[in-house]
Amino acid sequence: MRKLIGASLAGLMLVSPALADGKVYVQLPDLSSLHGEGQKDFLRGLILANVISSNCPDFAVTEPEWSLLTDSADLIGRGQFHLNAEAYDQQYFGPAFAVLEDKSACETYGPTVQPILDQLVALGGSREPLPDQDAAYEDWRKMQDEWDAADAAPVGKTKTK
Repeated sequence: MRKLIGASLAGLMLVSPALADGKVYVQLPDLSSLHGEGQKDFLRGLILANVISSNCPDFAVTEPEWSLLTDSADLIGRGQFHLNAEAYDQQYFGPAFAVLEDKSACETYGPTVQPILDQLVALGGSREPLPDQDAAYEDWRKMQDEWDAADAAPVGKTKTK
């Protein structure tokens, strides 16, 4: 029994960072064709699909589909709009969660979840986990680090001597 426990613990120590992170990484779509209000509307749809699928059991999604929704939203919200957490919550998540106050929200908005996932797949995303989750994790962290660095960069002119 000790050998089994020891082997299990050793195996857990070798678990990849992606698994330790608790996420499944998928191929993300190319969202560069979205601009202006269309881009904002699409982001609202992604966030609403996330909220509905997470709170309405009849419209739940798989882990890879959840990653496709949330990471695609981050590509726009963080990557293109450079929203910080507070702005993201106020402008997108707050209104999406407010929808849940309506008792018919699940029935009204639930049917929009799969079509938005279909649209993400049509844009090059996937509902299947990437084969190399370790590399996907590293790529995702690198992209988030770039977003964080861009957010921290000074805006405007700086005075030098």
